[in-house]
Amino acid sequence: MAASGTGGRKAGGRGTGLDATDRALLLALSRDGRRPGADLAKDLGISRQAVAERIKDLERRQVIRGYRADVDPDALGLAVRAQIRLTLLGSAGPGREREVAKLLAHSPLVRSVYRVSGEDCFVVHLVCREIADVNGLLAQLVATRAVQSSRTSFVLETLVEKGGLGPLEPALVLEEESP
Repeated sequence: MAASGTGGRKAGGRGTGLDATDRALLLALSRDGRRPGADLAKDLGISRQAVAERIKDLERRQVIRGYRADVDPDALGLAVRAQIRLTLLGSAGPGREREVAKLLAHSPLVRSVYRVSGEDCFVVHLVCREIADVNGLLAQLVATRAVQSSRTSFVLETLVEKGGLGPLEPALVLEEESP
């Protein structure tokens, strides 16, 4: 059955707009993002053009956010991993909060930043070469005069690290059954 573009797609739950073919395509690409379109088309039972159109559509909607090499941080000497939990001053205001978020976003050490519930405001995950790099980032954060407190934890051992969402497990891609 050939399908093209986005026409006729059934919404895939929670407004995702993903049908079964999109989900199968995402599953296949998450395992091998360099897989030829002809192979994908054969496995999915659609034309190469339909595969190309679906991929373009998924990229346009930012369901597929990019293609990249998964580089081992240790190979680059980035053996120190840390988590910083930040609490901002209540009097800091939105401008200072944006300044902190911008500083974190522009730091090459920072791999993710989450706004969280509870007493902390942000959870920051970073990788670096040495503990002094973490101290340097903390000094920059304190200089914003928006930080009330910070708690830093260093990773002693990585037990599981999946990074991103690929390769995807089928359970993450398959549509949930409606009750």
